[in-house]
Amino acid sequence: MVDDNQVFSFEDEGNTYTFKELFRFEEDTKFNKTYIVLYNDDAVDEEDDDLDMEVQAFIYDETLIKSAPEEALVSIETDDEWEMVTEMINTFFDDPQINPE
Repeated sequence: MVDDNQVFSFEDEGNTYTFKELFRFEEDTKFNKTYIVLYNDDAVDEEDDDLDMEVQAFIYDETLIKSAPEEALVSIETDDEWEMVTEMINTFFDDPQINPE
């Protein structure tokens, strides 16, 4: 996880959910975009070792975070991008050098 977590709030059916940045990465070979993976801070139980963390992934446009933060997160729409992002998420959770619990 990053130390200076960015926090994002989303509203859904009258409820507000808080997500924090888990990690972000740049893919500059095929898609040439920055991606951000967020986790639901409200659903994290610090005492549960078998944690099923709720995560969301987006294309991230850091240039918009100050002027139009609601537009900085863009939905991932292609299957190729989702496959690549899913591989990165799995690597993050499976590799103890990246994510030393």
